[in-house]
Amino acid sequence: MTGEAEQLFIDAYERQRAALPGAGIGWLSRRRDEALRVFRTAGLPHRRLEDWRYTDLRQALGRASLAPAPEHRGAVLLPGAEARPSAAAFNAIERHVLVFVNGRLRADLSDAALPSGVDVLPLADALDKSWVRLLVETSAATTGATNVIALNTALMQGGVAIHVHKGVRLEKPLHLLFLAADDGAYHARNFIRLDEGASASILESHIGAGASRYFADLVTDVSLADGASLDHVKVQDEAPDAIHLATLSAHLDARSKLSTFSMTIGGGVSRSQSFIRFEGEEAEAEVNGATALRGSQHGDHFVLVDHAIPHCTSGTLFKTVLDGTSTGVFQGRVVVREDAQKSDGRQMTNALLLSRDAAMNAKPELEIYADDVQCAHGSTIGELNAAAIFYLRSRGIDEATARQLLISAFLDEAFESVPHEAAREALRALAAGWFQPGSEVAS
Repeated sequence: MTGEAEQLFIDAYERQRAALPGAGIGWLSRRRDEALRVFRTAGLPHRRLEDWRYTDLRQALGRASLAPAPEHRGAVLLPGAEARPSAAAFNAIERHVLVFVNGRLRADLSDAALPSGVDVLPLADALDKSWVRLLVETSAATTGATNVIALNTALMQGGVAIHVHKGVRLEKPLHLLFLAADDGAYHARNFIRLDEGASASILESHIGAGASRYFADLVTDVSLADGASLDHVKVQDEAPDAIHLATLSAHLDARSKLSTFSMTIGGGVSRSQSFIRFEGEEAEAEVNGATALRGSQHGDHFVLVDHAIPHCTSGTLFKTVLDGTSTGVFQGRVVVREDAQKSDGRQMTNALLLSRDAAMNAKPELEIYADDVQCAHGSTIGELNAAAIFYLRSRGIDEATARQLLISAFLDEAFESVPHEAAREALRALAAGWFQPGSEVAS
C-alpha cells in the first residue's frame, strides 16, 4: 500500500526525472526507473520489518517537509560556534573542504586544491564513470536495504564522487560539509573509490544552517581495492526537527582497512546504517560511534558486517548517552559465512541513561556458519555511578562538573578508536562542551 509520504516521493520523481543528473545516460535512466518500481512496491521501512522494529520512519516523515529542497544560491550563514559547536568542530584541522548546500556541491564555497591522483567530481559529472556505475548497480543487492537505497537511487540529485588513484596518499583530510539551508527533502549520493594501496581520511559534517523541518537522505558507497586504507569520521548535528537517514555500503578487497566513526548529537529522528562486506582476505573494518541525545530525540544505529571471506577482522563499539525522554537504538549483526574460517568479529554497545524517562534498545547478534572463528558480542545499559559522583564532590568538584567528567570518560573509549588524532581530539572537545554545566543538554 502506498502511503502519503511514498506518493510524494513518487510524484517528485515523475516531475523531475527529465532534469535529474545523468538523465541522458541510458543505463542510469533504466536503473532509476527500476529503483522507483522497487520503492513503489516495498514502500518506506516500518516497524513490522525486523531491522526497523524500533524506528518508525513513516511516522517520523510526517513531521518533515518532503517537497524537493530547492537549489540554494548565494551565501549560507553558518550557526555560531556557541550555538552549535559542531559547525566549527574541525576548523583547527588543516584540510580540504567541500561544501554541500541542500545536498548539492557548491564549488564557490569549497576550498579543495587536491593533489594529482585525487579526482573529485560532482554527481552530475561522475555518473558516466564505469566504477560509479558498478557501485550504483550493486549497492542495494549487497546490503539488503533495498527500499531505502531504491528511494535514493531514483531521486539522487546531489553528492560527490571521490577517486584516489593507485598508491596515492591524501596527506590532508577531505572534509565534506553538508549544510541544510532550506526545508524540504534532499537525496545525496556519495561514491568513494580507493585504488590499490591508496589511503585517505574523510571528515563529514551534517549541520542545520537555517532549515528546520527537512529530510536528509544520504547514501555513501565505498569501494576499497587491495591494500587501500580509509579513515572516515562523521558528525551528525542536524536541526532539532530534522530527519536524517544515512546508509553506508562498503566493499573491502584483500588487506584493505576501513575505520568509520559516527558521532550523533542532532536531528529529531536519525537512522544511520552501515553495511560492510569483505571481498578479499586479511581485510579489516572498524565501525564505531558515540551518541548523545536529549529531549525527545531518537537515534538509531544499524550495523551489518558480512564476513564472506576467510581471515578478516571486524570490530564494532557504540557508546550512547541519553537524557530527557530521548531514545537510543543499536542493532548490530555479524554474519560469518560457511567458508569464512579464521574470521574475527566483535561488537559491543554500552548505554548511559541520565534520566529515568530515557530508553535504550540494544540488539547485538551473531550468525556463524563456520567453526574456526573468534566472535563475541555484548551490551550494557546503566546509570551514572552515585559513588563516583560522591567521590568527585568530596574532592571539591561541583555535581554538574562531576557528571560531565564521568560522561566524557564513558564516551572516551569510543573516541580512542578514531585513528586521526586531530579529529579524535575535536570529537572529545565537542562531547565535553555538549555536557558542560549550562549547556543545552545539561539544562
